[in-house]
Order: sequence, then C-alpha cells, then structure tokens
Amino acid sequence: MTSSNIPLTGSPRAEAPARVVRPARAAAPPTTGRRALPVDPEADRISALVQRLRSHWTRSGADIATRLRPGVDDAQLDAVERQMGLLIPRAARAWWRAVDGVDPVRTTFRTSSPTVGPGGWVPLRLEEAVARATGQGPGLAAPPALLPVFARDEELIAVRLGSSRAVVEQLVLAEDGEGYQHSWRVGLDELLSTWADSLLAAVIWLPDAHDWVTDPFALQAMPRAELLD
Repeated sequence: MTSSNIPLTGSPRAEAPARVVRPARAAAPPTTGRRALPVDPEADRISALVQRLRSHWTRSGADIATRLRPGVDDAQLDAVERQMGLLIPRAARAWWRAVDGVDPVRTTFRTSSPTVGPGGWVPLRLEEAVARATGQGPGLAAPPALLPVFARDEELIAVRLGSSRAVVEQLVLAEDGEGYQHSWRVGLDELLSTWADSLLAAVIWLPDAHDWVTDPFALQAMPRAELLD
C-alpha cells in the first residue's frame, strides 16, 4: 500500500503571495503644547480697519497719526473682564490691542485730544474707559454692561459687554443731566468702516487749524450718515 504522505513527483508547488511593502508614514511634527487660537473674522476685520484708518490719518497729516498710544495686552483686558464681571467682545479687544487711546496735543494756547475725524470722537484709553464705566471718571457713569470706547463732550460710544459680537451704541447725556439717552446702535466694524470711508469722501483735515472739516453734501450721500454726525 502506498503511503499518502509521500509527495507526488512533478506536482506544481503553490507560490506564496507577494508581500506588499507600504512606504513609511512621515512622523507627525512634535507638538509645542500651544493651543491654536480660534478663528475670529470679526476681530481680524477690526485689525485691518485700524490699519486702514492709520493710513488715512498719516496721509492727511492729522494729529492723531502720531499720537496713538500702543495697544494693551491680553492680560490687561482679562483683568478688566474680571473687574467688570462680563466678557469684552473679541472685536473690541482687537481694537484695544491695536490702539490704547491717544496722547493729548499740547500747544502754546491749549491742550486737546486728537480725534478720529468724523464726529470729533476721541479714542479712550482702556483705563479711562473703565473709569467712565464705573463712575470714577469725568461725567456720569455709563449704563450697566456698557464700556465706553470713544467720547466727546457729554457723549459716549460704548460697547456692550457679555456678547460675542462687538455692538456699540451712542449715548447722549439726557436734558436733565441725570442719565444717558440711547441713540444709534451698530457693529464696531461697521462704525470703523464708515469712518474710514468718510475720510476719503467727505472729511478733510486742515493742518493749520488742527481740525477736521466735513462736506455736508458728501456726508448725506453716504450710507449710515448718522454715524458721522
């Protein structure tokens, strides 16, 4: 009897399947432990608008171009949020990171604060803004949850705290002098954009007078002309 364990001569031998060698995967770059900053188009737009305003002020030779104070850091803004108990909108933070108010212009006859142009608004230092918001600065305290950004005479433009979007509103001292009346309300980015547009179309700097003049007809033709009044 023939044993079944004896291989048959001449029988084909099965070949082992070819081994596929995959290319080595590139090693991931080492992490640095830093978290990526969140994308914030509104804050980025504020930063771009600040640069646009700077270029207009520089081009016209306005006092404010050389009187802008360096911006504050995030630690200072965080401290204000803790003091106020409300978050500062990111776009408003972007403004103060770029511009912390202005230094006054001292001349032989007077001391004045440079203005942005249309409307004669003065950018406030963060410290001044907090003082006005808490009743420790000149004039009445701003209404609750509002932090002033710009000022003129007895009026303020303040940003509403605790919101993700930076919405600012004009506050006008009431006739009885006991509080503020609310006027227009708009996004901070739209306000700055309107100001920048007006510096090209309707507002002119007079170097000899250290002051701005406006073209009333050009102002009327611009959208949201009330923001330039």
